[in-house]
Amino acid sequence: MAGSEGLKRSVLRVLDFIFILRPTVVVVMWVFFFGSAALAGRASGASLPLFFPSRDLLLGFGAMTAVLGGGCLLNQISDVETDRVNEKLFFLPRGIISMRAAWVELAVVWVVAAALAAPLSPGFRVVLAASLLLNVTYSARPVRAKSHCPWDMVWNGLGFGFASAAAGWASVAPLSSAIIPLGLTYALAVAGVTASTTVLDVEGDRAEGLRTTAAVLGASGASALTLVLVAAAGIAGALLRDPVGFFGPLLSLPMLVRAHVTRDRAHRIAANQFAVGAFVIVTSIRAPYLLLLLALVYFGSRGYYRVRFGFSYPGAGTP
Repeated sequence: MAGSEGLKRSVLRVLDFIFILRPTVVVVMWVFFFGSAALAGRASGASLPLFFPSRDLLLGFGAMTAVLGGGCLLNQISDVETDRVNEKLFFLPRGIISMRAAWVELAVVWVVAAALAAPLSPGFRVVLAASLLLNVTYSARPVRAKSHCPWDMVWNGLGFGFASAAAGWASVAPLSSAIIPLGLTYALAVAGVTASTTVLDVEGDRAEGLRTTAAVLGASGASALTLVLVAAAGIAGALLRDPVGFFGPLLSLPMLVRAHVTRDRAHRIAANQFAVGAFVIVTSIRAPYLLLLLALVYFGSRGYYRVRFGFSYPGAGTP
């Protein structure tokens, strides 16, 4: 019995260091990375395997995942007091992982990202460096874009939307001007959902003096802006004839409209999570292996948060 308890604690300890990287958030990057990679393959005439991604695509995916995961970790390091007020992201506020260990993990994951990117094209490495810069300046001073409206939305849109799409493209084919309208479409969608997420944290952000979108515009204003940006992304996707850019927003809007009308926190959480799921479903038509990755993240997160913290996430709970 003692041996099994010790094994359980060891497994949970390893999982702590995985889930502090917030894979449920990094999923957003996966969507636009694989969606853009599929478009690049078609545009370049390359045969992109439907079920088995190429070596370069896997290396690019791993490098971008490490950069974004590190960005999520740096965000928690920078916002430990705000997270304590908002009662979320418990790893650092509750001392589950020490600040020193968090800094060490951050260095490790970003070194891993650089190592994975080394065999890839110069274009990909430039995109990865830009993504790293966006992640650092999003959370760290003196820029700290996350604490200033509208830069919180702009940085998330560029990082999760534009840079992710550019990285996916560069993993398959040389970068071209086609990535600009595509990346901007995805950036609009991400910026809209970012505005929606700030609604959930408005009280804690205001208490800490953060001027996030919801803190500046109010919950209702941020919610209305979400609808405008996501709808704009859908229109841009239709003009580009991009299924991800069109159907992702189209499927997301009803839940976001419901959250706007009811102003219910549970509806807001569900709308934000459903928006990610909608983009995943559309993208998985081109990249079916994304469904397997999503299943691992979803069911793994549900089990982990239930055992570790006593609630279900993704779901009604907020990590």
